[in-house]
Amino acid sequence: MTENRSLEELVEQFLEQCRSGNAPEVSAFAAAHPGHASELLNLLPLVLEMEGLNAEITRRLPHQTSEVPELPDSDYRLIRRLGSGGTGVVFEALQLSLNRKVAVKLLSPLLLKDTARRVQFENEARVIAMLHHPNIVKVFGAGCSAERCYYAMEFIGGRGLDRCEFSDPREIARIGLQAARALAYAHRCGILHRDIKPANLLLDEAREVHVSDFGLAFVLRGGGEIVEKEEARSGTLRYMSPERLAHGVNTFATDQYSLGATLYELVAKSPLLPERNPGELAKRICREPVPPLRCSAPDLAAIINKCISFRPEDRYAGMDDLAADLQHFLNHEPVCAAAPSPARRFRLWIKRKPAVAALGFAAAFCAAAFVAALAAGYLRTTAALNQAERNAAVADATLSQVFARLAEQLPSQKNTQLLSTLLPYYRMIAGERNLPESRISEANAVIGECALRTGNYALAEEAFRNMVELSPDAFPINQLATTLKKQGKSAEATELSRQVVARFADSKQPEERFEAVRALLALSEAPESKERSRAFGILETLLADHPDNPEYRFQYAQLLAGNPRLFRKERIPGVEPNAVVLLLRLADACPEQPEYGLALVELMLRRLRYARGFQEQNRQELAEAVQLSERLLGRWPNDPQIVSAVVSLHTRYIGFLRRDGKEPQAWRETDRLLGILEILFYNPEISDAVKENLIGLQLQRLEPLRRSGKSGESASLREKIKRELDYYHGPMLPEFRKKLEKPDRAIGIFPPP
Repeated sequence: MTENRSLEELVEQFLEQCRSGNAPEVSAFAAAHPGHASELLNLLPLVLEMEGLNAEITRRLPHQTSEVPELPDSDYRLIRRLGSGGTGVVFEALQLSLNRKVAVKLLSPLLLKDTARRVQFENEARVIAMLHHPNIVKVFGAGCSAERCYYAMEFIGGRGLDRCEFSDPREIARIGLQAARALAYAHRCGILHRDIKPANLLLDEAREVHVSDFGLAFVLRGGGEIVEKEEARSGTLRYMSPERLAHGVNTFATDQYSLGATLYELVAKSPLLPERNPGELAKRICREPVPPLRCSAPDLAAIINKCISFRPEDRYAGMDDLAADLQHFLNHEPVCAAAPSPARRFRLWIKRKPAVAALGFAAAFCAAAFVAALAAGYLRTTAALNQAERNAAVADATLSQVFARLAEQLPSQKNTQLLSTLLPYYRMIAGERNLPESRISEANAVIGECALRTGNYALAEEAFRNMVELSPDAFPINQLATTLKKQGKSAEATELSRQVVARFADSKQPEERFEAVRALLALSEAPESKERSRAFGILETLLADHPDNPEYRFQYAQLLAGNPRLFRKERIPGVEPNAVVLLLRLADACPEQPEYGLALVELMLRRLRYARGFQEQNRQELAEAVQLSERLLGRWPNDPQIVSAVVSLHTRYIGFLRRDGKEPQAWRETDRLLGILEILFYNPEISDAVKENLIGLQLQRLEPLRRSGKSGESASLREKIKRELDYYHGPMLPEFRKKLEKPDRAIGIFPPP
């Protein structure tokens, strides 16, 4: 490959030789590189002065002034030199109009007449001025004339990463995260930096990173590429990606490679590649991948190694993905760059959730004992094999007990995550003991149900997919369809429901025909659809044989609630044809099944839309449904769907009482709802939905107190809301604070969810 060293690379090579004590003569060095000889003769003396090299080197060079220059007719007074680069020198300066410290980058006088260099310098100022990000240096102003060219930027009281040392890999990851987010923002704005290296990442005194020096930046719209001509390629050789160096291809992936190379050197405390000769280094970069980084933090090493992949398509899809993986590493979560083993996932989870991890120590201990006993089995002794089997049995029993106990508890995010973490151990033990796959399927069912109850639909989807892979029966397919529908994946959910109907509607097994009923109801879009009619026909045969089956009764109630007219003439012997009565009885008889009570609440919400024609029986049923909803919320406070539905029902019921002229009863019901929510509010596992509804209702109560002039009660309630806001960190916090802090304006009614 032909050497294609740019002027910047030659200057860097010259300075490296000077720093190593082997300073060449300027004239001899320039003669050795005839393509840039005249430029080197003009530029090297100035560069040596900017670098402050020793007098023994500089005394052989033409005299250069070391005084701080002036910027007449400008708003800036230069104070002292901070550093220099290939095209200019940076000074600390004072902005006179605002009396603030800034940094001013001044184009080298020798480059003022170089049109290409001047355009590049002006382009750098314009590019940085386009970007507004906390981790990108800000430009305040610029000025160019025949005598000088400069721009003023934010003063960073720190130094480049090339002058910093780090011992903690997490600190390096934090720095990389800030730089990745800054570059992700720049890429979204269409800006490709093209010269990311340690010296261009400035670390301030608060340990915050600032990306600087956009002198080589390109505008790259639409995520495409720009191909440089060989003679125009510029940048710092050591941090250039293979595709850019070999073929001049510039994409956003080239910035990612440069950042990865920078992080590699910070972790390894040594250059990315050992070659020092520019020609050899260029050939080495283009020839084969960089040796993988190895360090005490294997996940961080995997992230960096992915960034510096030889092929661009093997790197992250974008800087946002890189930033997300660095955040996973800092959060002690598995990273996409590495596929952690179950044990690795478990260790990361313990770091994230040390309190919850205590619940799993017994199971982990037994699993470790089993592994140790399994290793002993290689001794081929009967005693060792028997011991291994006993330990495996203990581990199996312990993990089974953990799953059973947590399944009996109220679902919570922590319990759900714990079950998910323990599942790989359970699968390993089951495999070693040749246990049936149904045991693993049952464990996935527990995880899926808990995740579904707590709104963790992604985890629920994973668990039910595992069940379908083990045994593609009707129930797990239906559960997977339900989970997909909650995530908005309607097309896939519909296809799964159709599969259940096609395979199981005519089954001889009642359980499978019942799942077909569930699938038909999921497919029905209208009250009088053919799917509902077919579901009713199947249910009729099921209830004829099993009239007391609660699940069959529940689905019949759902059909009645959807369209009572459809079954006005058709009756199922022994089954109450009133959906409200059916659901009330089912919810009272089976409190461990929240879907019964939730279906009743949703039915009442629909009926309350047309509540003006309510008869006495309807009013009694409504009051019973409200009472049942309170019990439902008390038992399932972490289910976001239940919280939303129950609060909506109470809110509409209170409105119904007010329209009915029962203001005192409406206030009592409001107090009851507030009391329930206040009991739940300070539970650390409680969802934001509960807190938002409580605070919203409190704000509703505050407004009439303000209007009536009851300053004492109003002040007391304001203080209470302030205390509650200290425990709420959700997305509505700014809106809540704004309403609370404006006592002279109406707050308005908090809309029901």
